[in-house]
Amino acid sequence: MTGPPHDARDAGGAASAGLGHVLCVEDDPVVQIALGDVIQRAGATHHAVASAREAEAHLERRTFDLIVLDRRLPDSDGLLLIQTIRRTSDCPVIVLSRMGDTQDRILGLGLGATEYVTKPFSPADLSSRIRFMLMDRARQRASDRSQPITRGRLSFLPVSRRLTINGAVVFLPPAEARLLLVLLENEGEVLTRDDLTQAACGRDWSPGDRTVDVLIARVRKRIPPDVAEIVTVHRTGYLMSVAPSDG
Repeated sequence: MTGPPHDARDAGGAASAGLGHVLCVEDDPVVQIALGDVIQRAGATHHAVASAREAEAHLERRTFDLIVLDRRLPDSDGLLLIQTIRRTSDCPVIVLSRMGDTQDRILGLGLGATEYVTKPFSPADLSSRIRFMLMDRARQRASDRSQPITRGRLSFLPVSRRLTINGAVVFLPPAEARLLLVLLENEGEVLTRDDLTQAACGRDWSPGDRTVDVLIARVRKRIPPDVAEIVTVHRTGYLMSVAPSDG
């Protein structure tokens, strides 16, 4: 997979957890517990990791709506991790640091951080900032999804779940709509079952879970193979390939 998928959980009635999912990269367990309370207060789901390596593994498996990142990690400089994040994601990144000098702040913002917060932080203030960023991101997604996505002879309007193929219209159930949206937004990229389970159902995939396979089968029946194909990638997941329009 060349990059994580755009978050499609809100298409047609999202199966998301509150305002989204926040990855907190912090090796101090006391601070991590405090961040969990901050994230919960902001109305989002907290995902905790303690190193850059763990963070990279999580980023390969799923999409996050916001990342809170400690400046000093046991296996890397947090600023280097920002560069990794920015190769595939435009989600907000908040850097936490005890280094409050201006030059360090400028460096972090220059590498792609959204905000730079000095430790010790105010939990109420940080929670408010995170909630504002998540709500702003949700508004941007909603605005984007009020416009149709057109690929070849296929057109899909996420806000109403309306799929149009060669002039024929069908309205998709919510889970199918969310699945189709993430496939279209990441056309040509291999998406894992975990990616697709998160997008369609708002939860992690587990071995033996066939929900995505059932949804894929349903969406395939709705789209003629000469219009678009959902290709199975052995032991990995699926990708969508859309045929060009005749015109």
